[in-house]
Amino acid sequence: MSASSQPVRAPGPARPRPTTPTGALAQAHRIAEAVDQAWHTAAASDRTEIPLSVVAALALRTPDNADERAWVAAQLTNTDDNGLLGFLRATWQLFARVRPDLFPRIALLAAPWFTEPAPDRDLLRAVRRVVHAALRAGLHELLDAARYDVDLFGPLLMVLRTRGARAARGQYYTPPDLADLLARLGGTVPQAGELVVEPTAGTGGLLRAAARAIRDAGGDPRTIRWVAVDRDELALAALATNVIIWDLGSQVLIAHGDVLADDWQARSLGERAEVLALARDVHQTSRALALLRHLDRGDSDPL
Repeated sequence: MSASSQPVRAPGPARPRPTTPTGALAQAHRIAEAVDQAWHTAAASDRTEIPLSVVAALALRTPDNADERAWVAAQLTNTDDNGLLGFLRATWQLFARVRPDLFPRIALLAAPWFTEPAPDRDLLRAVRRVVHAALRAGLHELLDAARYDVDLFGPLLMVLRTRGARAARGQYYTPPDLADLLARLGGTVPQAGELVVEPTAGTGGLLRAAARAIRDAGGDPRTIRWVAVDRDELALAALATNVIIWDLGSQVLIAHGDVLADDWQARSLGERAEVLALARDVHQTSRALALLRHLDRGDSDPL
C-alpha cells in the first residue's frame, strides 16, 4: 500500500485497549465520565437521549479493522455539521432497515436527528464534543477488544442522570462481575430454543452475562429466545443497541412496561407485529418504485 493510500490517522495519542473484564469496565466508566463532562460543559440541557444516541451510533458503527477505525475516527473528527448530522441519520436509518423489530425501542435515540427544524448549531457543537470525547477515551478500542464483556451504556446512563433521577426510576446498575456470578449460580446455562426472561432488564447487564456464560459453554446466544422488560424507555433503547453489539440474534422481545402491573407482553407483541408489517410495506413499495424506474429507463432486465 502506498503512503498516499494509507488511512488518515485520528489525532491525539493512541487510546488504551482493555485486556481484562475489570479493565474493560474501568474504560467504560472513563468513557462515560468523558462523555458526561463533554455534554454538560457544552450544552445546558438535560436531554440525556442526545449524548446516549451519539455514543450508541458510534458503537454501532465500530469497524472491525484497526485502520478502518482510525479512518472513521478521523472522518468524524474533521467533518462539518452536515456530515455529522448525516452520520447520525444514516446510522439510525440503517438500524431501522436491519432490525425493524427493535425500532420501537430505539425511536427515542433516532428522533432527535429527524426533527423539523433540524438540530441547531449549538446542539451540534455539543454533539461534536461528545464524539471527540468518546473517541479519545477509547470507545472503538473498547468494543473491538471486549464487546461481549462490557455494557457501555449502564455506566453512561448512571453518570448522565442525576442521583434523584435514578432514584425516581428505581434504577440500579448491576456490576458486571456480580451479573456474571448470577448467570452461573444455577450450574447450567440456557440451551438452544430456551427462553430467558429478565423482568427488570435496564440496559441488559444480566442478559450480557447470560450470553457470555452461553458462549463460554460452547453455545450460541443467537439460538436463545430473549425477553427483556423494563419501565425505563431510555434504558431499553440502550438495550436494543446492546442486542446488536452483543450479537444476541433475532429472537429478542424488548418490552416497555411493568411485569406486575400491566399487559406488557400483548402490547409489545402487537407493537412489534405492527412495525414489522410497516417495514414489509415500505420494502415492497421501494421495490415497486425501483421496478418503475428500471422500466422508465428501458432496462431489459429490471430485476
